[in-house]
Amino acid sequence: MIMKWFLFLILASLPVYQIRFEIFGLPTTLLEVMIIILFVIWLIKKLKNKDWKLEIGNWRWLILVWLVIGLIAVFISPDKWLALGHWRAYFLEPIIFLIIFLDLVKTEKDLNFIFYSLGLSALFCSIWAIGQKIFGGGMMSVETWQYPLKLTRRVTGPFPHSNFLGLYLGPLSILFFGQFITKIRKKFIVCNLWLIVFLLSIAAIIFARSEGAILGIFAALIFLAIVYQKTRKWTIFILAILIFFIFVISIICVNPRFNLYQSAICKNKMSAYFLEKITFKDLSLQLRLNIWQGTWQMIKTHPFFGVGLRGYQKLIANYQQPFFLPGVKKVISNEFHPYPHNLFLTLWAELGILGLIIFLTILIKFFHDGFHKIIQTIRTHPNTPNIFHFSFFIFNLSAMVSLLTHGAFDTPYFKNDLAILFWLIVGLMIVGSRTDF
Repeated sequence: MIMKWFLFLILASLPVYQIRFEIFGLPTTLLEVMIIILFVIWLIKKLKNKDWKLEIGNWRWLILVWLVIGLIAVFISPDKWLALGHWRAYFLEPIIFLIIFLDLVKTEKDLNFIFYSLGLSALFCSIWAIGQKIFGGGMMSVETWQYPLKLTRRVTGPFPHSNFLGLYLGPLSILFFGQFITKIRKKFIVCNLWLIVFLLSIAAIIFARSEGAILGIFAALIFLAIVYQKTRKWTIFILAILIFFIFVISIICVNPRFNLYQSAICKNKMSAYFLEKITFKDLSLQLRLNIWQGTWQMIKTHPFFGVGLRGYQKLIANYQQPFFLPGVKKVISNEFHPYPHNLFLTLWAELGILGLIIFLTILIKFFHDGFHKIIQTIRTHPNTPNIFHFSFFIFNLSAMVSLLTHGAFDTPYFKNDLAILFWLIVGLMIVGSRTDF
């Protein structure tokens, strides 16, 4: 029981990875120390009971290959000592956490406590962020504005950057929405509490102006509506109309032959905003394009094995060009980022093509298992499907959709809390697949 409560504590305090210090000269974080303590207690119990069984099912080999590929990336890295630290934080410790999670979480009550722990963490981050919006705080940013540059304040919560807040709360908000839907027919008070956590998380993301997180949540909700049979036709119909209007507006706004209509259609703020986004003409996306071009040059030079963990940050200066705003002979950004603002480019650049393939295989298996369980539940209960199972799997899949959509514009893995969050979502799928509640 102590281990379970310690597991819940870790999930409730994932942002404490920012508390950093050294132990015997080895850099570490409070989150890592907590995971190591949990692992030691868990291992002692396993040795005492002579219980060698690991509850990871048919994920065993994928997880092992993932760890090995990360270790190979350490030896390839130009900075092997720091790369080893990254492997420990982003590969080894999340997998250790996953194994312990799968060993301890066995019942619906356990899963409820998992969500309560995550809810407390999100509530803390959201209230902090909303407090910054009301009383001041956060960070000043120019990333979401077009030239000439204008500053805007973005909340960050307990994190140093607003994108970190969006990366953390985006997938969690979908899980909380799932808890709200799951409990809506069971417990009125609990249902309303989950609704509050969900709405506060969304408000924090909006105040952070994390467009990647907002897009991820939007994609997850569309995915939900398409998977759920009762809303599928209407969702596809509305999406088709929306895409048609965006296509028509884009043609009108870029074609001089429609000059008569452009002032009425294209110059209002909403149309201009979406037009800049879909044509990659806003400053934030222009900067990302510049970063992606440099990353692609790196990948072309090291396509098979990549440059190793920490290799991108160490070597990207050799490939990325300074960014000049189109039409203005002025360097807007000569900044080099730790990662290239795209999850899949990051994986390919640092782990090589095999690392990317294994990650995609993990995702394919994740979605295959989720849809298999949903179909199985519907076939078993064609008239009254198990509400918990049905909602649980759909929203778990949707949380991953949110994470991956955001991953097209950022890197929602190579950070202590985000690596744990990714494997937690995978772990929830494994627990749900092996258990009948």
